[in-house]
Amino acid sequence: MIAALILGWAVLYADRTALYPLLSVIADTLGITSTQAGAITSAYFLFYVLLQIPSGLAADRWGAKRVLMSMFALSGLGILGFGLFGTSFSLLVFFSALHGLGAGAYYPCCFGTMLSTVPAEKRGISSGLIGMGMALGILGGMAVSGPLYQFFGNYRTPFLLLAVPTALMLPLFKKYLPDVKNESSPSLAVYKKLFRDRDIWKINIATFTSLYGFWAAATWGPTFLQAERSFSLNQSGLYTGLIALTALPGGVLWGRLSDRLGRKRTTLFVLPVSAAALFLLTRVESAPAIIATLLFFGLFSNTAFSPVAVAWIGDIVSRRHPGSMGAAIGFFNGTIMSSAVVAPLVSGFLRDLTGSLVPAILAGSILMFGGSVLLLFTPGNSEKKDWKRKEVHHG
Repeated sequence: MIAALILGWAVLYADRTALYPLLSVIADTLGITSTQAGAITSAYFLFYVLLQIPSGLAADRWGAKRVLMSMFALSGLGILGFGLFGTSFSLLVFFSALHGLGAGAYYPCCFGTMLSTVPAEKRGISSGLIGMGMALGILGGMAVSGPLYQFFGNYRTPFLLLAVPTALMLPLFKKYLPDVKNESSPSLAVYKKLFRDRDIWKINIATFTSLYGFWAAATWGPTFLQAERSFSLNQSGLYTGLIALTALPGGVLWGRLSDRLGRKRTTLFVLPVSAAALFLLTRVESAPAIIATLLFFGLFSNTAFSPVAVAWIGDIVSRRHPGSMGAAIGFFNGTIMSSAVVAPLVSGFLRDLTGSLVPAILAGSILMFGGSVLLLFTPGNSEKKDWKRKEVHHG
């Protein structure tokens, strides 16, 4: 099960991030502004975010596996249309939005399935392992899109090729994912209590800041390296993708530490260091220093931080709001991924306004420091005590 979920994340993230090194290419080819180029990726995330809570509710009612497979197929149609018909700004926005609509169900169904089937003491490490798929997809998507564009001379070809592994994931899901659904749907009162939980809101907002900084770096990082640090197209995509290289061990490491030391202690270390690394990216100029900074940022960035945060949410929901895991994870991811709608647009606007992406990256760093402060006022989890009580009770 975990292996299938990892592969699904890898494919979706490759589909998603292959666009980022090509934003400047698309802008030059179609004669659009940086703000419009950012709108193409923001269209994906707008519909991706809109589907989070509805797909979580659907997973609670009809089963996560059924919802995941249906919507994953829709995401494949979106990436296929992007590759076949994405010849204008409006068509690129449309197919990007369609792809985001289909992909929007994956997170609630994926993590809802894992959190409902894995013991509490293994949620952190399991979340970190699934996060490896995000990191692999980021690295793969960013590394291959530039070379494929230069080889074929068409920015649509990478997306056409990526439609193949997207389609191949469906039989794997059918074979390896368990059917997870509730015997009865939670009441409206249960959902109201969930959406009013202040601790969940604090974790969601702090993770939003983490992802804002991450997406500011991931979506516009290649363009920043090309325009302001004199990297080539191939180098900019590959080096920005290095974020994912150190995120591979980072997600597993922080997830495991959070199982042992607690979610709050782990996040209060990881998020501020990530913010500092993003700030450092605006100061370094030599190629070795930039590469080292990107590797360091990856170790503490979104793909390393989010698995701990989602495990923390799972701990709270299993204790306070049983039966509503899908909705809770959809709520969590909908909140945090709204950053991916805002960050590309705001970053593109700041570049148009100032002529540089440095202010956009600094804005992400400042927000992340703010999220770190918010976590100080979030009560720490007590999952270890809960596990021990369960062991005594069942012993």
